[in-house]
Amino acid sequence: MNVFVSKNESVSDLDWDDNAEKGASHLNYLGRGVLEILDALPFYVLLIDRNHRILLANKATREHLGMDADEIIGDCCPRVVHGLEHGSYPGCPLEEAVGKKQAVEREHFDEKSGRWFKIAVYPTEAWSVDGQGIYFHMIQDITEQKEALQELGSQP
Repeated sequence: MNVFVSKNESVSDLDWDDNAEKGASHLNYLGRGVLEILDALPFYVLLIDRNHRILLANKATREHLGMDADEIIGDCCPRVVHGLEHGSYPGCPLEEAVGKKQAVEREHFDEKSGRWFKIAVYPTEAWSVDGQGIYFHMIQDITEQKEALQELGSQP
């Protein structure tokens, strides 16, 4: 499963034949297809561990940040995504998901961007090489939906 923790490689950089010969895990075998699926999603997707370490970032996330996978993978989400040097981003549901051992979803207004986001963290059954649980983190801009609902509610 080292595909998720290497800072110098991304899923798409792996030598699939070499990994198959070494008895790569089922997840490694499916990794390329999984990344292609995640890259097709129009919203931001990260695989992170309980310490906010980024293990995978989909295309939408990489493009939004203007960074390549090797600049993101292995770094801390609050630092890379939010520019924070310490602590976690206010409103991040990771700690709650870790504590409850269940999915956490919420809507969050980001004052800096003036946008609404649906943010969610889902625990998975996957583990990183160093034994950290892996969480699926999804961030979707819902500003237009919120504004449309507000407009509908203000009509007589």
